Amino acid sequence: MALSIEDLHSIQLGAWPTPLRPNPTLGQVVGIPDLWIKRDDLTGFSWGGNKVRAVEYLIADALRAGATEVVLAGGPSSNFAAVMAAAARSVGLGAHQVSYGSEPTDPVAALIAARSVGAQVHFTESPHRAEMETMATSLGRRRVEVGAVPYVVPRGGASDVGALGFIAAAIELDKQADETSDVPTTIVIPLGSGGSTAGLVAGLCCSHRNWKVHAVSVSRAPEDIEEDIVNKSIRCAALAGVTLTSAAVTSCLNVHDGRNPGFGKLSAEQERFATEMSTKTGLLIDPTYNAKTLFWLRDASLNTPILYWHTGGSLGALDFMLSSRRRSHRESQQSTADTESVR
Repeated sequence: MALSIEDLHSIQLGAWPTPLRPNPTLGQVVGIPDLWIKRDDLTGFSWGGNKVRAVEYLIADALRAGATEVVLAGGPSSNFAAVMAAAARSVGLGAHQVSYGSEPTDPVAALIAARSVGAQVHFTESPHRAEMETMATSLGRRRVEVGAVPYVVPRGGASDVGALGFIAAAIELDKQADETSDVPTTIVIPLGSGGSTAGLVAGLCCSHRNWKVHAVSVSRAPEDIEEDIVNKSIRCAALAGVTLTSAAVTSCLNVHDGRNPGFGKLSAEQERFATEMSTKTGLLIDPTYNAKTLFWLRDASLNTPILYWHTGGSLGALDFMLSSRRRSHRESQQSTADTESVR
C-alpha cells in the first residue's frame, strides 16, 4: 500500500522539503565521487536538524492529548531536547528536560538553548543514559500530582508517534526522486535512539523503489538496537494505516557499528577528519552523529552512488568548535610556559 502525506497529521514547524542534491566536494573528502546529500541540517525551525520532523508529530500529539507541558529525556548536548523545548514553548506548553549526569562544568550550547526558552532542566546524577527515561516517567507522575498534564517523551523523541516524522520524510524523498533523475537509492544515515531510522525504513518499504538504508549506530551495539528499530518501524507504519512485516523491514535495513571510541567521543583521527570536512565543504559537522557516520562511510565498501542524510546537529558542532579552540588555547599557553621555563 502506498502512503501519501495526507495520511499523516501534524502541525508544521519546518520548511519542507529539505534540499536534495549532489555534493562532490564532500564526496571528495569522504572518497565517494558520486555522493548526494539530503540536507536535514536545513529543516528551518529553531536550531534545526532532523529532529524537527519528529517534534512536529510529538507536539501535535501532546496538544491532542490536552497536555499543558512536555517532559522530555535528553542529554545536556541533545539537539533534540533544545528543539523540542523550543517547539513546546512556541505553542504555549511548559517544558521539563531530564538529562543524565550532573550540571556540566563547561557551557553546553544545547543546554543553554533549552534554558533560553524557559525549559526547566533536571539531572539524574547518574552517568547511565537509560536512566533519563526512568526519571522522566517519575517526574511526569509528580507533575500530575500538582495539577499539570504532562506529555512524556523518550530520548531522541524516538516514540512510535515521533517516528511518523520520518515516514513523512520517506514520502518527501520519494517525491524528490520522482522529480530528479539519478537519485541514489542507497542511503547512509546516523543512528542514535532509532526513531528516525525506524520511520524512514517504514516509509521507504512502501515505495516502488528498492531503497537500502545503512544506519550507523553511534551509541549502542547494532545487536542491541536492530530489533527495536524493526518493531518500531512496524508499529509506526500501523499508525499510518500500513501493515508491514519484519521481513520487509529487514530487507531494507542494515545497521552498522560506528561507536568507536565511545558515544560522543572522537579519536584524534576522527577529529582531524571532522575539521577537514567542515573546512572544505562549509557544512556543520557535529562530533556525535555526522562526524562518526561519515568517518564510517569513508572506510566502508558500499556500492556507489550514495545518498548521505545530514541530520544537522548545529549545537553539537558549535560545542566541538569551542572545545577545539579551548584546547588549542591551553596548548599554546603550555608551549609558552615551557619556553619561558627553558629561558
